[in-house]
Amino acid sequence: MRISARPPAPLSDSSRESICVLQEVLSAHRGGLVQDCLRVAELSRETARRLELSEPAVVRIELAGRLHEIGKVAIPDEILQKPGPLTGTEWEVMRTHTEIGARMIAAAPALADVAEIVRSHHEHYDGSGYPEGLRGERIPLGARVVALCDSFVAMMRERPYIDAITVHEAIAELRRCSGTHFDPRVVFAFEQVFHKLFAAA
Repeated sequence: MRISARPPAPLSDSSRESICVLQEVLSAHRGGLVQDCLRVAELSRETARRLELSEPAVVRIELAGRLHEIGKVAIPDEILQKPGPLTGTEWEVMRTHTEIGARMIAAAPALADVAEIVRSHHEHYDGSGYPEGLRGERIPLGARVVALCDSFVAMMRERPYIDAITVHEAIAELRRCSGTHFDPRVVFAFEQVFHKLFAAA
């Protein structure tokens, strides 16, 4: 099962146009991120469905998965591509991408709910995330879903400063972080999605 590069049909023409423009902007700046975002969107959509959310909620979460990295177009390449750990100052810059992305998306008023998810997708279930240090149920559920799926895709991708790990190691890491970084309910739903999408592959 794969996700189309085109936004889902239930959206208005203006919303679809806004999403396509943002995806093109991301592709122009960081082409590789677009494919990662589509993977996150696919996993987020299926996890949201496993959580038995309404179809409008599923669509919003899928769109947030597509656009969650858009704020990185404002982050300098020397930080994004740094072949080693970031300094404290560099992390401060990197962390701004969630709020920048949310502002970009919210420029289309119909996507305000999507912007909220993007803004919060680096919040952690135990309150240790950013930008606001939200905890538990105060984090939008869509953001909790996108956060987990983004982490899974990131772990599976080879980065300049870390070797990619196996699928089973990634799942084990999600379990280990259940209740700290991730909502345990979302971890459980994702594992069910994983077995459906990947185990038979």
